[in-house]
Amino acid sequence: MAKYATSTFEVHDALGRALVAATADECAELLSGVPRQFDVFREAMPHALRGEWPAVTVLVSRWHSLVDDIVKSAAEEFPQLVQWTNNGFGIVTASHEVRREPIQYLDHLIGDVPFSPLVARFGRDVGVGVVAIDAVRMLLPGCRQLNLGASSGWPELPEDIDSGRFRRLVDIAIRSMQPPLFRVKDLFGLSNGEVADLFGVRRQAVDQWEQRGEVPAARREKLANLLSVGELLDRKLSPGRLPLVARRSADVYGGITMLDMASSDRDAELRELTERAFDWSGTA
Repeated sequence: MAKYATSTFEVHDALGRALVAATADECAELLSGVPRQFDVFREAMPHALRGEWPAVTVLVSRWHSLVDDIVKSAAEEFPQLVQWTNNGFGIVTASHEVRREPIQYLDHLIGDVPFSPLVARFGRDVGVGVVAIDAVRMLLPGCRQLNLGASSGWPELPEDIDSGRFRRLVDIAIRSMQPPLFRVKDLFGLSNGEVADLFGVRRQAVDQWEQRGEVPAARREKLANLLSVGELLDRKLSPGRLPLVARRSADVYGGITMLDMASSDRDAELRELTERAFDWSGTA
């Protein structure tokens, strides 16, 4: 029986060695030394695949933490390929630029993980770790992907899965993990210039907010109101409609648009009106 390792050092050491493993079997053996890091995947995955929202949020959150841990280990194993930027770790691309986009790509892979042949081979616990290690290695120039040998094929899945709902909920869970400013921009389809107009500042100020990862205290109430409105409408409206609706005048807002109300510092009123108008309704 595998020894249950719990210390941060043991986990970090296992991930670092797994990153340079010669084969998928070797990688899985190394990760089996820290099984508690992967137990949650085995427990949550069947429920998540049936479209159960709490399980999906657990799966996405734990995957995000796992990817973060592996990227940190990769920065030590491959310092020439994984480097720190102003907004977190980035990966050196084939054009020798350090970019954050590969990290964001890794975060979104959880929607495909349950269907991987690596999960079929190594299980819904350690197999998830092998998938994550292989995905990171795939993005590092010059690193080989793990050798699985003959594919294990399609994994055994629980009965009554709803893969379409699972993927939709994964997307919602990932977006809900964004910092509030990024989430508001994503929900309403805003450029930094438009955000600046809403808050009555210059675009350069919004750029600085993004770099620092926080909005000044005086602006947080408006941001919270916009986030609340956006999250509510994102649940009620069909996908992709919110940016259009936010730019369309409506009687409920006095004949102006939502964005007009926000830029006029009527964001609290906007929140109240939106909750009153939409909170009881079904999906538009």
